[in-house]
Amino acid sequence: MGKKKKLKKLMRKREAGDEPALVVCVGKKCADREVSRALVEQARAHARGGASVVKIAVVGCLHICEDGPVVATYPKIKFHRHVDGPRVCGLVDELGERGSEERDVGR
Repeated sequence: MGKKKKLKKLMRKREAGDEPALVVCVGKKCADREVSRALVEQARAHARGGASVVKIAVVGCLHICEDGPVVATYPKIKFHRHVDGPRVCGLVDELGERGSEERDVGR
């Protein structure tokens, strides 16, 4: 099964629907646990601090370990490699903007 297909399956199990989400890999090989946890906390704090409706999801492994820390956007799946704190905040903002644009179009 391909990486995108696996991620979609994981998110369906979580009943994520089509809401924008940032998926953070916290697998053991990807990055140190402390680094992964810090990314998750920074993303959640940034999402709460803004007017964003972006969910932050945590998954065990996205099988792109050599490029960690790895983050993916959902529902338009795109993998981001070697993510750090400022980049994770930028991705949260980007997803929030995209989500609000899609909601405006649907009105």
